[in-house]
Amino acid sequence: MDDAAFRRTFDVLWPRFRVTNWAEGMDPFEVLVSIVVSQNSTDAVTERVMRGLAAKLPVRPPTIAKARPSLLVRTLRPAGLAQQKVPRIQALAREIVRQYGGDLTKLVALPTEDARRALMDLPGVGPKTADVWLSLVAGRETMPVDTHIARLAQRWKLVRTARYDAITAKLQELIPPERRPRGHLVLIQFGREICQARRPRCEVCPVFDLCDADVKRPRAA
Repeated sequence: MDDAAFRRTFDVLWPRFRVTNWAEGMDPFEVLVSIVVSQNSTDAVTERVMRGLAAKLPVRPPTIAKARPSLLVRTLRPAGLAQQKVPRIQALAREIVRQYGGDLTKLVALPTEDARRALMDLPGVGPKTADVWLSLVAGRETMPVDTHIARLAQRWKLVRTARYDAITAKLQELIPPERRPRGHLVLIQFGREICQARRPRCEVCPVFDLCDADVKRPRAA
């Protein structure tokens, strides 16, 4: 798929999916914890686990930093990799208390690149986590790439690599800044519902005629 075809594809998908910013109204630290918890987990499990955590204690940096690790591990276990995620989350909480007095809203006021660097200076925060947080919490023009979007970019031959930075750069080139916060959610939804990993649902794809993916299956006559 060339650049022009992708832009037409994006224009078709834009109104096709109703997406919402799940982080709207949430505390910025709680969003960061949710992003960490969501890794190697599903949205439904992440949401359930976060509700369970919030029922046990406030999801705020000072509280999480001092919480019993065993309680956090037990609560986060359904989302997977709890033994690895809990030390990371508590290290994040301690550093946010130390650097920002427990208030991540201070990063929202920074220019995008400054905020991104500040986030990535926190323990265990990489480019994807920083970009998702900036997009959802601050409405910034970052272009987060999850597994669904990476799959689309490679199927459509927009990139020849699976590297996060290369895919992000290509999509930033193709998608205007003002359309990126909602646009990345639209692409995720398309990848989740239609252009799935194991069996893409070509029979109901709204961009079938624009697609040139090797996995594309002919529609029944």
